[in-house]
Amino acid sequence: MAEISPSSVAGASAASAEGRPADRGRAAALRGDLLAGVTSGILAVPQGIAFALIAHVPPEHGLYAMIVPTIVAALIRSSPFLVTGATNTSALVIGALVAAFAAGPGEAVPMMLLITLLMGLIQVSAGALKLGAFGRYVSQAVLVGFTLGAATLIFTDQVRNVLGLSVESSPRLLKSVENLLPQVGDADGRALAIAAVTWGVLWACSRISPAVPGAMIAIVVTGAGAWMLGWEDAPAAVQVVGDVPGSLPRPTLPPLSVDRVASVVAASFAIALLGMVEAISIGKALSARAQSRFYANQELFAKGAGNVVGAFFGCMPSSASWIRSAIHLRMGAQTRWVGVISGLTVLAVMLVFAPAARYVPRACLGAIIMWTAVLMIDLQAARYVSRWSRADAVVLVVTYASTLVFQIQYAIYLGVVLSLLMLVRRIGELQMVEMVEVAPRLYREIDIDEQTGRSALVLLALEGDLFFGVVEELEEHLSRIAANGARAIVIRMKRAHAIDATAAESLANFATHFRGRGGRLMLCGLKAELHAQIAVSHLGEVLGRDNVLLTDNRHLGSLRRAIHKARREILSGAPLGDRPLFRRAADHLDDGSSYSI
Repeated sequence: MAEISPSSVAGASAASAEGRPADRGRAAALRGDLLAGVTSGILAVPQGIAFALIAHVPPEHGLYAMIVPTIVAALIRSSPFLVTGATNTSALVIGALVAAFAAGPGEAVPMMLLITLLMGLIQVSAGALKLGAFGRYVSQAVLVGFTLGAATLIFTDQVRNVLGLSVESSPRLLKSVENLLPQVGDADGRALAIAAVTWGVLWACSRISPAVPGAMIAIVVTGAGAWMLGWEDAPAAVQVVGDVPGSLPRPTLPPLSVDRVASVVAASFAIALLGMVEAISIGKALSARAQSRFYANQELFAKGAGNVVGAFFGCMPSSASWIRSAIHLRMGAQTRWVGVISGLTVLAVMLVFAPAARYVPRACLGAIIMWTAVLMIDLQAARYVSRWSRADAVVLVVTYASTLVFQIQYAIYLGVVLSLLMLVRRIGELQMVEMVEVAPRLYREIDIDEQTGRSALVLLALEGDLFFGVVEELEEHLSRIAANGARAIVIRMKRAHAIDATAAESLANFATHFRGRGGRLMLCGLKAELHAQIAVSHLGEVLGRDNVLLTDNRHLGSLRRAIHKARREILSGAPLGDRPLFRRAADHLDDGSSYSI
């Protein structure tokens, strides 16, 4: 028998001791993933059927979207929280698009699959090209307005199912109301009773815990109750979902043709853009709560891949789900395998219980959808956005109204255009202030006003880039300051990163005319790259080396040098008379926010 040394025993004991925490950590991660994945998977089953109802396609396509894209995206993405699948908004948009582009009932599913494929290809391309950062250019006002509009449309559309009416659906609010009002008097009391029971179950379950699958319980309770009461076998039976295939998603081929692609590519781009913004917004919000890093480009690629693969397996378009993603975070999901578990849970439930799904009353699904639509409404966010600024309030209202009135893809584009216009407007505002003297060598920043330039030396601080959009405002400020009699103007550009040719030429022209009147323009605090760019330009030639100062390691060092040069030149020239060297601040401005130069 080989001898075992004491050191090897100690080493084995230490390894065992070190291994136990790791094993416990892996076990905890597995428990969290299993609990979160199974819970979100069970929740996804009634949602998949309900979202298919919104999209006006057979229920299996909603369930397939909770399986294939969920699993594919989970295998690619990095976030353990974000989950892909059919959603309220994606179902609403696809329902509107299918109604607009499908030639007949038999064309609905093929057109849906084509839109899903194109949507996925656009998202995969965006992720591969690293365009995830562009999602931040869609403002919160647009997202809140569109979500409110989508919730209104979804809620209104399901009134017909809750009332048990056979009414044509419409993606526009006024048309839906117009179709509904003449038949309200024919409402089915049994459908209303089913909806009331559904809402009661959903409310009770929500009071217990968000993890309780209230929608699934409501479906079982109302389906069993309607069956026992014979409501589904009567001559005037209540409306039910109908047959749901209890089989694996089968390979399908989207109808690829030049004419079909050309007809839906613009609409596909709109829903792809909406999905990207949703994924980035939800992913960033959850990652911030979990204090983990969010990789936008990887998430876009994963979501797009899920849609591309899903298009060949009969899936509705998928997007990021806020509710199911929040469940993953709340219930301790720790790896991306939670998405795989969620998708497999949906598949298992579908294979086992699909035959019973045909008894699910449409009134129950309509009530679930209306409940979810109400949960989509975030009045607190709407109040916050609308009170922040008048521009944000206008964008929110316009986006909301356009979602109700126009075709859904045009509403999305209008929201994006409004976001870009807001961005351009804000970027186009010159961020420049005057630095005024509070006490000897003590300064603070104030807004430029009609008194700016009354002193011999004017100190300005610029923030943001100088580009053609702010040139007109820059010229107005500098011309007024020069007209007020300033002898030297120092612009601190420490917080400016770039200057374009239009702005540079404008400054060069001003410097030439200002020098002709005996004035001196100086730029200081320049970063090395910007300093080198100006030095070899026409602007640098006009200003001269002494008036283009590179930043240094000392705090406000280049500004101090610029002030020293300008003061020496001013004091060596004509007498100042009553004109002060620096503008003196009002006494009440000495509020502790000043800094020493």
